[in-house]
Amino acid sequence: MAISKGVTDLEQIPVAPPPEGTPKITLPLTFLDLLWLHMTPVHRLIFYQHPISRTHFLETLIPAMKHSLSLTLRHYSPLAGRVIISPDNSILPEIRYEEGDTVPLVLAESDSGDEGHFGHLTSDHAKSCTDFHPLVPALPPASRAPDGSAVVPVLALQVTLFPDVGICIGVTNHHAIGDASSIFGFMKAWEFFSNLADNKTSSLSLPPEFQPSYDRTVIRDPKGLESLFWDNIKNIKIEDTHVHRLPLITNRARLTFILTRDDIQRLKNHILAHRPEQKHVSSFTVICSYVWTCLVKSRYGPETENTDNEDEIFGCAAECRARLDPPAPENYFGNCLTAVVGFAKTEQLTSEKALVDAAALIGDSIRGQLYDKESGVFKGAENWFALLSAVKPDRSLSVAGSPKFDYYELDFGWGRPKKFEFASIDLTGAISFGKARDIEGGLEIGLSLLVTQIDSFSRIFTHGLKAL
Repeated sequence: MAISKGVTDLEQIPVAPPPEGTPKITLPLTFLDLLWLHMTPVHRLIFYQHPISRTHFLETLIPAMKHSLSLTLRHYSPLAGRVIISPDNSILPEIRYEEGDTVPLVLAESDSGDEGHFGHLTSDHAKSCTDFHPLVPALPPASRAPDGSAVVPVLALQVTLFPDVGICIGVTNHHAIGDASSIFGFMKAWEFFSNLADNKTSSLSLPPEFQPSYDRTVIRDPKGLESLFWDNIKNIKIEDTHVHRLPLITNRARLTFILTRDDIQRLKNHILAHRPEQKHVSSFTVICSYVWTCLVKSRYGPETENTDNEDEIFGCAAECRARLDPPAPENYFGNCLTAVVGFAKTEQLTSEKALVDAAALIGDSIRGQLYDKESGVFKGAENWFALLSAVKPDRSLSVAGSPKFDYYELDFGWGRPKKFEFASIDLTGAISFGKARDIEGGLEIGLSLLVTQIDSFSRIFTHGLKAL
């Protein structure tokens, strides 16, 4: 792993939607938004191999990006707004955009001018996590309005130049503002306007497929989860949780594994050969099962036998717009996720049948949460906070991202990205999951592991695939 290199901030530009045609907007947080109010922000990094000079970056590229961003924020104005929390918690928090609200766009330049460093960051092999942290924008801190209300920014952006080599776009969002579907919709709209940057007017319209829906009435709450969730979190000070936790002094490294279509099919075949009655054997299920078992096994050295048998937890957030009754529109902006959770014992995940057992557990958990028409997709939601408080980070695996949101197709006029990274998995310990860049039908798994665990995990992961 190479020595970490930093960046130099050149300027911070506040970007606002066009004042004409951007009305004020207020959106209540639903119970699905409240769940994320005190969670870690989401950090994404998108790298482009696009050799330009510093002069071209500052004088041509950035003005065009600023203009296209402003046009995008006209349609996505809540991202320029703030979460507002009343001083006495008497009313539920809401998202509020008012004229004058802006998104901070940081311009930065990598202190490394060599192509090798950019190539190092965009490779699949192990890299120190701290190499990435200077590229991650920080959300501005929470503040207090004159009436005592907490005011919480929800989006920050950074564009970092690697002179004559490439560009990195860093995106940080507060999760309460919206889920992966909402943020990807914003990025697709920004891409659309970026490719029309030569038109300097502010009257460009956004195609219907990119337009968000802010209709909060589609999120129904027959169980009274809104009050329950708010009671769980209303006494937590937002200043204590709304902080930038990067860069970290960390002994972790990031690496990427690619599974081809054939790899995935072999995993499915192995599971079905041992458990032909298994109903849910999707690519997501088999890959998560395989990574989970490899991670648990990699805790123990080759000469160390597992002697513990604690609870191991798998969890993922499942997008459920189409599964509501009635369904929410695909372009609904906000959080529309349910929790899929499964438990296993350490012994199960280190046994000879580990992969088969893990796949059954994850598959059954997905089916039980998403396909139970009688209980609905929010079955067990009243227990989510208790479950979160009981999770041991070193005994849990969660998932960030989805192949449905393919960041490798985002082209701002510089070609397809060279690499996409979920920087926030350094904080959450999740694995990232998405489409592979150059392999048809392949999927890309990103991990942030302790340096001492990397060799063990890599060996188990690689040898296990070969043995199938």
